[in-house]
Amino acid sequence: MTKAAGTTTKHGGPGRGQGRKPVKQGEETVTVSLRMTPEQRAKLARLGGAEWVRTKIDKAREPDS
Repeated sequence: MTKAAGTTTKHGGPGRGQGRKPVKQGEETVTVSLRMTPEQRAKLARLGGAEWVRTKIDKAREPDS
């Protein structure tokens, strides 16, 4: 089926609920870029990816200043 010039359709395009869901409701997140080897990336995926990293950061003690 072809579309006549100057006509618009009412289907397609972005819909509600699309896209990545928030990590925690009401919390803003930021993107962090890291450089690693392909082997390290594969291991990170096996360990649980971003969720694993967030858990490790939350549980880690900070050094005394």
